[in-house]
Amino acid sequence: MSDRNTKQSKSNLSTKIILMVEAILLITSILFCSVSVYRARVGIRKAIHQRMLDIANCAAGSVEGDVLKHLTVDDVGGDKYVDLYNKLAVFRDNVDCEYIYCVKDEGNGNFIFTMDLDQVSPASYGDSVKYTEALANAGRGIAAVDEVPYSDMWGEFYSAYSPVFDSSGEVAGIIAVDFSADWFDDQLTAQMRANVISFSIILLFSLLVAAALSLSTVRPFVKMQGELLEEKVRAESANLAKSDFLANMSHEIRTPINAVLGMNEMILREGRQIQKSEGSDKEALRESVKNIVEYANDVENAGHNLLAIVNDILDFSKIEAGRIDLVEAPYRLSSLINDLNGMIRLKAKDKKLDFIMDVDRSLPDELNGDLVRIRQVFTNILNNAVKYTEQGSVTMTVGGKKQDDGTLLLEFSVKDTGIGIKKEDLGKLFTKFERLEMERNSTVEGTGLGLVITQRILEMMHGEIHVESEYGKGSVFTVTIPQKIVSDTPMGALEEKSEEKTRKAVSRSESFRAPTARVLVVDDTVINLTVVTKLLKNTQIHFDTASSGAKAVSMAEKIKYDAILMDQRMPGMDGTEALHNIRATVGGASSEAPVICLTADAVVGAKERYLAEGFSDYLTKPVDSYALEKLLMKFIPDEKVERVHKEEETKSAEDEDPDKGFEKLRDADIDPLTGLKYSENDEELYRTLLVQYVQSKPEKAACLKEYYDKKDWKEYSIYVHSLKSASKMIGALTLYEQAAKLEAAAKTGDGDTICSEHDAMMERYEAVVRAISSVFPEEITDEEEEGVMEFKPSDGVVLEFMPDS
Repeated sequence: MSDRNTKQSKSNLSTKIILMVEAILLITSILFCSVSVYRARVGIRKAIHQRMLDIANCAAGSVEGDVLKHLTVDDVGGDKYVDLYNKLAVFRDNVDCEYIYCVKDEGNGNFIFTMDLDQVSPASYGDSVKYTEALANAGRGIAAVDEVPYSDMWGEFYSAYSPVFDSSGEVAGIIAVDFSADWFDDQLTAQMRANVISFSIILLFSLLVAAALSLSTVRPFVKMQGELLEEKVRAESANLAKSDFLANMSHEIRTPINAVLGMNEMILREGRQIQKSEGSDKEALRESVKNIVEYANDVENAGHNLLAIVNDILDFSKIEAGRIDLVEAPYRLSSLINDLNGMIRLKAKDKKLDFIMDVDRSLPDELNGDLVRIRQVFTNILNNAVKYTEQGSVTMTVGGKKQDDGTLLLEFSVKDTGIGIKKEDLGKLFTKFERLEMERNSTVEGTGLGLVITQRILEMMHGEIHVESEYGKGSVFTVTIPQKIVSDTPMGALEEKSEEKTRKAVSRSESFRAPTARVLVVDDTVINLTVVTKLLKNTQIHFDTASSGAKAVSMAEKIKYDAILMDQRMPGMDGTEALHNIRATVGGASSEAPVICLTADAVVGAKERYLAEGFSDYLTKPVDSYALEKLLMKFIPDEKVERVHKEEETKSAEDEDPDKGFEKLRDADIDPLTGLKYSENDEELYRTLLVQYVQSKPEKAACLKEYYDKKDWKEYSIYVHSLKSASKMIGALTLYEQAAKLEAAAKTGDGDTICSEHDAMMERYEAVVRAISSVFPEEITDEEEEGVMEFKPSDGVVLEFMPDS
């Protein structure tokens, strides 16, 4: 018993001694490393400061002191000024500095700009420069660097200042070079990393010495921990391999899957249309069957493309080795373009982007090549363009040049208005698994494999890919591929075929009726009230309208509504405030009525925010009429809803010219087909919108003139934005483009562009109004006599309630 206790005691003592030795070594090592790291940090800061100072000195050495000394405001833009500017621009464009500028000492601690090379928002000659001690030292002829960062209107910086001396040895001026605080911190962190690693190795060595002392007594424990660590590494490695595999597959198969689902939806729509027609319109049935065959063919093509891509990804070693086999065969270029259009247009529409095709109709239609690989290349580029573009457009251009050897150098270009690519990142585009700006693009799906595969496929086909990009403004990807010409027969006009299909589209009928239901629609823009009530007129719901939040509260207090559609952005009392007032009205007839928020605020978390305010539901603008119908069915009491059965639905559209009665509008460059599309092919609604467009003209034109004369571009942009939206909705596309251009100019304060093109826009506006008035003289006269509710273009967007199509 005594021996057992002794052994146990010795074991405990040995453990304590070993732990004490480990603790002493650990603490000593940490203290040593901490002091060493601190001293290294000080030295690295000095080295970075010296580097900054070297750049400033080099820039100062390129400047002639006598020229800088006598630089005045009158020299701005002159030859001396431009020559000095170009010399300093070399340092701005080729070093790590953020800004570079010239400073003059005015005395008494006052320093001013004499030249600023900022390309975005440069300071003017004579503007005050932020005072720092380092700047003051430079004014005394001593080059210096800021020890601590400072902030000004351009950001947070460390700056290096180098004096420039004239021929008499006096300080003629100062060259200042700004380095962002983030850059400085990154440099410090990067250089510290190596030191930290070195000292970590020292610390690790100390721990290993301590561990060696403990192994004799705790070997079984150490062994067990080692085994557990090995299992963890193996598990993490397996998980990483699995994640890489799944990520690689995800990027490449999403687009063809989207195409399959999209085309399948089109097949289902055509099938439903056939069910509606019940055989009464043979021409419509033939057209639907033809469309179904075309869509099924698109599904088949996308399926084959998907299968080929999956096979490549599953055999990734073959891609790595560059042993992808090309299978060349004749194909039709027009079919390829239609496939791409079908795949990408739906995805662009989901993000509310314009998808534009510019195809050279004279290109030969029958070519010979690997269609699957070519489609894969083009799809990858288009998919990336849509993925990295949040607003604006994606333009696909297809052209080519015939070569002397009888081949076609097919040129495929994709231009987007997306986030763009930094110059320093262009070289990383074709590196596998490389994701640019991970922080900014964390929500964008993809692995970085797509462009690698694209480049390697193009190399095998003797093609090339070129990239041009401006950061923040967009990119252009251009691919050239030599293809054999099978037949010189040109493709023809793809756009006309697309328009023909659009013209034959049939309007959707209502899904329910509720003649005893009563709904209040609240919006401060009368034309928006007109649109929503007209779109849902076939539901037979009784609609009341209110043009302000205050009026809506008053009406809701007196009248019991089954639902209230509430615009969010209104002058005075907005939608949220109106909701709270309705709920707070004691004994109000509609204080408990469901209130649906209608808003253009579609950012992540918006729905939750509005529901938290008390709204019953939420619908984003532009409003899809089907989604609105579905939402109303949800809140209108079941006893008031009469569902429309298939036998009651409209069987087919009349076989007549959809723009009948509107031919004269074309003379003023108004496209009735576009207007009817935005009115869901409802001629009565389109006619109403045309009339209201004319009636709003006097006030809108007066406001445009008022703010144009005042050169108040902020207010001008609001009214020209309204004109742009309204013109697009009625089909006045030329006027829409003019207004869009002036709106963009007003937002940037480009007064020259506005002044040069405002009169032309107003002349077009007048011509459009005259054309509409000549088509509907009686209706416009009658409305003017009765009086029209106030229309405020600054507070409403005409297209807000239109279907999202």
